[in-house]
Amino acid sequence: MNKFSDNSLIPIDSEPCVMRARISAEDLDKPIRRIFPLWLLQRTVRLKQLTLVSPREWEDPHEDQAALCMMEPKIGSGIPHKQRPLAPFLAPAWAQCWSLNPGSDTLLRAYSRVIIDPLESRNVDPRNEGVTVTSTPRRLAGALGQWAANNKNFHFVVGRVKYKSEEAIGQDIVNIVNGKEGPGFFRSVQGRAESLLWKRDFFRHEEEVRLICLQRDGPRDMEKFKSFQIDPNEVFTEISFDPRLKTFERREREAEIQRLGYNGDLREDRSYMGTLYQLQMLKDWPEP
Repeated sequence: MNKFSDNSLIPIDSEPCVMRARISAEDLDKPIRRIFPLWLLQRTVRLKQLTLVSPREWEDPHEDQAALCMMEPKIGSGIPHKQRPLAPFLAPAWAQCWSLNPGSDTLLRAYSRVIIDPLESRNVDPRNEGVTVTSTPRRLAGALGQWAANNKNFHFVVGRVKYKSEEAIGQDIVNIVNGKEGPGFFRSVQGRAESLLWKRDFFRHEEEVRLICLQRDGPRDMEKFKSFQIDPNEVFTEISFDPRLKTFERREREAEIQRLGYNGDLREDRSYMGTLYQLQMLKDWPEP
């Protein structure tokens, strides 16, 4: 796996490569997490596949800000080109998001919905229930290496997201298209991956790490999804179900994921568990 470098850009139509961006050697074994919808994690384990999604399908339209840009000549510059979109310079891409955040209620509530029925004590919305899966950049990079060996028309990058203001991201794009490489910068592996590793400060708390797949060459692939084979028992280090579930339902979830083929660690998330505190008294106290 090559380290990201802007000094020797790799053309997008070069031989397949696997790269890491803003992930140091010390970061490779840090835990990273992703909250999967319950149904998608079950599918992932059953089919032994990770599915990456085209930026066109992402909820935030600013995720692929370069795809929204139009290039136009400055008045009086003498440039013969008319207004043109930057998008044709951008290779088709697919990505999946993970996080270095060690866990937060904000992320849990954003990606997992649990409503406990008062009669049955079950979650009434399992379709939108999330499951926290833990891995490391090294394990995911190992999967990328296998994907590259078996899928010759793609490059793969694991990279840490850089958070900036929307204006700063826009200025970066302006500086690049007017720089040495011009818009051709985005026809490199590093350039196209970098365009998918900028995100607005509004999302800084997510501390994202992204798996990115880039098409090398040929007619533009417009598929929404790309699925690649994994061994969940090698890629995932542990799985924990939503802490708001009742114990019996959590155990049902654990039994089902094991039945589907996962035999790794299952950690009980105790962040919502009530605790009775015993206070050691050093003197007598009055009755209430």
